[in-house]
Amino acid sequence: MNKKLLSVLILTLISLSIFAQEEQETEIKQEKTSYEKSVDVFKRGLRLDLNKEKTSYFKTIIGIQTWWRAGETNPGTINKLSQEPINNFSDFAMRRIRTMFYANIEGKYLLFAHFGATSDGTYSSIYDNVYVHDFQGQMKIADKSYVGGGIHFWQGLSRLSRVGSNNYLILDNPGFNFPEVNRTDAIVRQMGVFVRGVTLKKLGYQFSINKPIISADAGTVGYGGKPMNEAEMETFASNGQIEVGDTHLLKQTNYNYNGYLFWQFWDVESQSVSGASQMNYFGQKRVFNIGAGFQYQPGGTGTYKEDVNGDFVMETNNITKFAADVFLSTPLGHSKGGLTAYAVYYNYQYGDDYLRTSHVLGGFAASDPNGTTPPQGPGFAQFSHGTGSIFHTEIGYTLPKTIYDSEKKIQPFVAFTYKNLEGLDEASFQSDYGVNWAIIGQNVKVTAAYSLRPIYMENAKQELKVTDNAGLFVMQLQLRI
Repeated sequence: MNKKLLSVLILTLISLSIFAQEEQETEIKQEKTSYEKSVDVFKRGLRLDLNKEKTSYFKTIIGIQTWWRAGETNPGTINKLSQEPINNFSDFAMRRIRTMFYANIEGKYLLFAHFGATSDGTYSSIYDNVYVHDFQGQMKIADKSYVGGGIHFWQGLSRLSRVGSNNYLILDNPGFNFPEVNRTDAIVRQMGVFVRGVTLKKLGYQFSINKPIISADAGTVGYGGKPMNEAEMETFASNGQIEVGDTHLLKQTNYNYNGYLFWQFWDVESQSVSGASQMNYFGQKRVFNIGAGFQYQPGGTGTYKEDVNGDFVMETNNITKFAADVFLSTPLGHSKGGLTAYAVYYNYQYGDDYLRTSHVLGGFAASDPNGTTPPQGPGFAQFSHGTGSIFHTEIGYTLPKTIYDSEKKIQPFVAFTYKNLEGLDEASFQSDYGVNWAIIGQNVKVTAAYSLRPIYMENAKQELKVTDNAGLFVMQLQLRI
């Protein structure tokens, strides 16, 4: 089913590309407007040129994403602070705080450092939440090709799995695109070496070899809990916290391998030093790419088994992930309207019935000891991903100036996600709806979004089935200089 949907979407995007090509051939090149010049100023950042040719420079970028949100909580949720049962919750939060530093010496030697904080709510320990996201160095080895190392973002897999936090089409990342976040990596970063670049004029590539970053704490046993070693799994099994057939992440010591290749049919995109891809040009840039990627982690999970004597046996599994995607950005007409569309198929193999939950800014919530909480957890938690397949698509349309008489962009968007996971007895369908108001491109942007997530409960047959859906509304201000 997923493959058919992806095929239909690819054919649709190719058809649109032909139409856009015809539009482009008749377009008259015009001088940049004052709005477009303002966008360029913001993109430049706070920059100090180190030579007259401006080929060497030092640059700083600072940015924030702040939220107000309100939504329905999962059944059996209590407010962790007041200990009172709640059916809905609203708050303010700092989704991301970022400071980035770039040093470029004649395009041959690059340094990138990235510091910040993520997901700080009013209940968070905000005093010790600032940390290093990236610290990497790169050296040019050929035209548009670099080798580098450090703690980095070059994890491959798909375009959506390397998207920068300020470059989304929809409100935020859907979670499953960063499958090991804060389990075997630090905010999607690992330590290792990488090569990246463009060859054959159109073929973009990136490959990396890394070591996992793992917390010393085994964490709470549950869906997608923190990694354990064999001894910890045995302890939890003896305490009855793990059942036969359960699969959990292991504290991995093996190297992992990652890659992503993409063919750029139209414009060749500029390469990001950080590794972050762009998901939204507001339809003002002509990009049509098809890509595929992988991640491979030997010995990544363990499945709890018992032998004939009833003794603990751990079956080790390799984690393999594959993705294929297509991205389209194209102007439509001559009034600054534009289409942005993306589709991706993921196939994840962790071992029998592996599941992981996610809960962005979920520190406000706990499970009611006197109630029934769904297996996915309290608050706004949901089943993010696991062994199985996921199909996701998102589409945005930038309104032309003939509808909205301003250089500022208004862009409604929708997104749909279908998850067919081994650990769930009913497939998951999720949807997102919203609008971007781009005051100055991605640098000054306001987004309003509403999402629906399924609520799973275990029935008498111990099957995980959807019993309801819950909504969440978020307003976001994004500012980046």
